[in-house]
Amino acid sequence: MVGRARRWASAAVLVSVAVGAVGCGPPPPPQGGGTNCPLPAYPTAACTGVPSGTALTTHDGDLVVSTAGQVIDGRRVTGSVDIRAHDVVIRNSEIRGRIINDFGGNRYRFTIEDSTVGPASGCSSWGNGAVGVSDYTARRVRIAGFPDGFRVAGSNILIEHSFVTLCSANPADHSDGIQAYGAANGTNIVIRHNTIDQRAVTNGAATSPIFIPNDGERQGNQNLSVNVTDNLLAGGGYTLRIFGDLPFSAPTVTGNKIVDGSWEYGPVDLACERIGTWSGNATVTYDWSLGTITRQVRALNDCA
Repeated sequence: MVGRARRWASAAVLVSVAVGAVGCGPPPPPQGGGTNCPLPAYPTAACTGVPSGTALTTHDGDLVVSTAGQVIDGRRVTGSVDIRAHDVVIRNSEIRGRIINDFGGNRYRFTIEDSTVGPASGCSSWGNGAVGVSDYTARRVRIAGFPDGFRVAGSNILIEHSFVTLCSANPADHSDGIQAYGAANGTNIVIRHNTIDQRAVTNGAATSPIFIPNDGERQGNQNLSVNVTDNLLAGGGYTLRIFGDLPFSAPTVTGNKIVDGSWEYGPVDLACERIGTWSGNATVTYDWSLGTITRQVRALNDCA
């Protein structure tokens, strides 16, 4: 390992935003969740969120879930969801507020899959993650209309096959697609095969689509361990940031693709001495309508 690496872009090149993706490569899957858009494709709106044709029953306002093992299926919640019991499942549902499992000093296990999270219109002012904070699995989730997507603040987190498009109405948002904050000693954290698009955040609030910082005790990420693989990332100051001088580890950072020229400063900001296996990461051009890479621009060998 070669110590900390940082690549700078000579100029910001902003790519036009086209988030209304309609397919994941031929043949296209049905609109919404239910399929993973497997590699070499990446998640779009066509294979994440509420599956097409799902009938939703509306719950007005916030929903507090306090029954262990409760399944929320086919619901439209116009407020937020507070999870206060273990092993809750949310599927085939639309949540217009945030989802959080941190209550009374406890974090409650939950799974969310084939669901859409975000306001019906506009950009939420909630800046602590649309979904969080620990001990959860998120699969084929569509997040839109938040400055922050997923919050990582503990252990046992799997985020996969999901599609996040970020927004910001406040330059002080410090927008991130997936942010680790308060994840000290966190283990079993996997971020795998997601599309995170931050290109629409152009007001100076964009930090990174994936932001794993550990350069100060206030971030509370000492000794966490996280694996980051096969994600498609666009936007941010630096698009992929895994950095810091305090102890932590990223055993596997492989196969991540960064849309060429979509960053402000550079594609990556890395502490290479903290990264185990670094391979297959590259800048690419990308067809947002199909969810497929059209060309590799260059390999990122920063930590090779």
